[in-house]
This record gives sequence, C-alpha cells and structure tokens, in this order.
Amino acid sequence: MYTKYYIILLIGIFLSLGLGILIGVTLENKDIIENQQILITRQIESEFSALRKETDMLRTNLEDIAKEKEQADSLCDYLFSKLTENRLKEVKISMISINASDAYYDLKQFLQLAGASIESSIIIEPELYTRQLDVTAVSDAGNEEMKEPEKFYNIVAEELIFSVIEGCATPLVNRIKELHFISISNDLEDYSDVIILFGNGREKGLQLYGNQYFDIELIQAAKNLGLPIIAVEPVSVSRSAIPEYKKMGISTVENIDTILGKLALISILEADRNEFEAGNISNDTTS
Repeated sequence: MYTKYYIILLIGIFLSLGLGILIGVTLENKDIIENQQILITRQIESEFSALRKETDMLRTNLEDIAKEKEQADSLCDYLFSKLTENRLKEVKISMISINASDAYYDLKQFLQLAGASIESSIIIEPELYTRQLDVTAVSDAGNEEMKEPEKFYNIVAEELIFSVIEGCATPLVNRIKELHFISISNDLEDYSDVIILFGNGREKGLQLYGNQYFDIELIQAAKNLGLPIIAVEPVSVSRSAIPEYKKMGISTVENIDTILGKLALISILEADRNEFEAGNISNDTTS
C-alpha cells in the first residue's frame, strides 16, 4: 500500500520539476525575444539616422546645384543678349502667327531686343481658317470669287501679303480685321523686308478645304508677290510642317523658342541683310 503512495509522490515531484523547468525556459525565451526586439529597434534607428543625414546632405548638394544652375542660366542669358544685341538693326520685319502663343510674343520681344523693327504683328484667329467660316460674311469686301470656298483663302492670303508689302491694309483685310478674324498691331505702317511666319505645325483643325492649309497659302502668296518669308515653329508642335515648308523653297527654323533656334534665325536674317537692302532676295534658301 505504501508503495502506491511512493509512486504517486515521485510522479508529483517529477511533474513539479518538469513544470518548473518549462516555466524557466519560457521566461528565458521571453527575455531573449525582448533583447532581440531592442537590438532590432536600435539597428533601425541607427539606419534611419544615417539615411536622414544622407538625405540632408543630398538636399544641401541639390540646393547648391540649383544655385549654380541659376547663376549659369543668368550668365547664359546675359551673354546671349550681348551676342544678339543690335544684330538686326535696320531690318524691317512683319510677323504673322497662326493663332497666338506665349512663344510667339517671346520671339517678337527677342527680335526687338536684337534691333529689328517690327512693322506689323498679325495674329490669324482660328475662326478664319476653320471649316465653319461663312465666307459670305466678308465677300462684300471682295469679288465674286470670294464666294467660292476653294478660292477664298487664296485671295485672303494674297491680300494680306499685299497689305504687308504696301504698308497699308486693303479693304478686304480691314473687313476681316473688323470681324475679328485677324488682329493687327502697328497697323501696317510701313513696308517690310521679310515676313516671319510663326506656324503651329499640323495641329488639329488647321486644314481648310481638301489639302489646303492657310500657312501654305500665305507662303505661296509671299512667293508670288516676291516678299521673302521665313517659317518657324516652336518645340511644342505635335506634328511639324517644316518638311512641307522646305519643299516650297523657303528658309525654316525649328525649335524657335530655344537659344539655338533664335541664333539660327539671327544667322539667316543677318546673312540676308544685304539682300534685303538691295531688294533682290529670293525665297530659295533653307536651314
């Protein structure tokens, strides 16, 4: 009988020892996990601190680079203005733009700073070259051919170029101006040596009838009337018309709203200055 109690007692002792060992191991593991968590947290904090210092250093370097770029841009603008100052003195220019844009006005200001005389600035409004235009609205200032859409734009382009040459707007041009299809500054006060056509490429809605484009009609009219014309385009055009202009045998400049584009235009106008003065420049050069 006593043997039974001894066995139960021994089992109880071993169970107590096992439970004690299990509790001890569990507490020890808990300390290990907590220590590992502390080590990982410290490591993350250390790496984050290093990244923050690196970010601050990169930010400082970026600010220094931005300041250097600003100084370089300022110097470049100064040198560019000195390089082009009065380079176009006594050159008389008429500017025509297919719709207005900031790049067009920037070019106009640049040419004036370069010494050119802007005799007229003509903005062709979208209403003039869209298919929805009612040609009868202006036909009273023209002839019977004005009522034919296919001939309407040929006549308008020729009279506009003729007005630039004569330094005086024709009745048709005045009528179109009154209807706000075009806007003219300087009022065509004097003749011009050359036209600068500021194109917008082949933007949607520029096409007239069939394969006609108003910029092409203007170029052809200038060629027919013997007035030199240079076609330019900004960087922003989605589809360029420069290849078409070159096929017509006129001087062209792409990316006119960049320094290189402006220098290219200066070079063309300078090279042709003597021809302007002599009055015998042709429209057969391209660039």
